[in-house]
Amino acid sequence: MKTKLALAIATAALVASAGASAQTTSVFDLTAGTFANPYTFSVASPFSLLGDTNSSGVTWFGVLLQAPSLAYSSLDTNPDDGFSFGGLAAGTYSLTFLGSGTGGYGGYYTIAAVPEPATYAMMFGGLGLLGLMASRRRR
Repeated sequence: MKTKLALAIATAALVASAGASAQTTSVFDLTAGTFANPYTFSVASPFSLLGDTNSSGVTWFGVLLQAPSLAYSSLDTNPDDGFSFGGLAAGTYSLTFLGSGTGGYGGYYTIAAVPEPATYAMMFGGLGLLGLMASRRRR
C-alpha cells in the first residue's frame, strides 16, 4: 500500500514539473473611433499564444501578431470567438488589437511555453524507473 501511495505521489510530482509555464495578460480599452492597441512581449523559448475578447460597440478588424525580426505576421479577424497562434519561435512579438466603434472591449491573452522533447523523455524515463521499483518490491 505504501508503494502505491509513493508511486502516485511521485507520478503527480513528475507530471506537475513537466508542465509548461504560462503567463496571462489582461487587456481592456474604451474606444471612440478607429484603434490599434499593441502589446509587446518577448519569449526565450518556443511557445503558443491564445486568448479571447468580449466587446460591445466594437467592429473588429482583427488581432494581429507580428515578429518583425522573424518575418512573422498572422491575423485573426474575429477575436470575440477566441484566437490562437501556435508553433511560435522565441523572439519579440507585438500583439495588436485592431477595430473601430464607440464602446469597449476586455479580454486576455496567454503565452504558454511548449515543453522540449527532452522534458517528456525525462518524465517517461522517471515513470519507468518508478514502475520498475514498484514491480521489484512486489517480488
